[in-house]
Amino acid sequence: MTSPADARPSAAPAGEAASLLGVLQLADSFFPSGATAFSWGLESLKLDGRVRGAEQVFELLRDQIGQRWAGFDRPLMHAACRAPRDAGALQAVRRLDRLCEAMTLSHGLREAGRRLGFTQLRIHAELGSELAAGYLEDVRAGRATGHLPVMQGLLWTAGGFTPAQCDAMAASGLCTAIVGAAIRLGLIGHLDAQRLLLRARPLVEQVVRGDPPAIEDLWGGTPALDVAAMRHEARTARLFAS
Repeated sequence: MTSPADARPSAAPAGEAASLLGVLQLADSFFPSGATAFSWGLESLKLDGRVRGAEQVFELLRDQIGQRWAGFDRPLMHAACRAPRDAGALQAVRRLDRLCEAMTLSHGLREAGRRLGFTQLRIHAELGSELAAGYLEDVRAGRATGHLPVMQGLLWTAGGFTPAQCDAMAASGLCTAIVGAAIRLGLIGHLDAQRLLLRARPLVEQVVRGDPPAIEDLWGGTPALDVAAMRHEARTARLFAS
């Protein structure tokens, strides 16, 4: 019988099949990441009449992948992948964390990044990761913010996954969260969601073929989504937290 410690994702995958199983486990919507609480501006865009169906949802996917994730989230994640793992060197990860906080202008998006990163830390800590448990203490003590892309790079690399696998997990999680929110908002059906994921795949492939920008060159170009997230903060009746 397999013990929980034997199955925890923080253990380094041994072999190609185990590695693939680990990627599938962490990227699956069944994993309790907390992503289903956020729409990344989609709910606000629907309420404003800017998104009415599958084509507009795809435009949001395209912008999130090409204009946000490619130039901001992915470089932060890769920088965290490369960070050393001893306690003193984790200062580099904390610096990335603070940079992510400072460069995320919308309060709603900052809160989403912190909450999703915190959930990753908590779940991995409960699954046996000492690194996650230690960084979770830093977040609770106010020494770090725990933003999602930084925590993805930190925890997934510690679990034995390559940067390319981290790319696949992060991009899959982002796309699945957006199309899942679109389903819950009544904008698309389940078959539409699968079509959108297929259409988004070449966009992700185009991004991951190249190296991410250097941390000094972080960029993002989604002003419409940022404004939608800000407008969402003031709404009293809403299904999603962002």
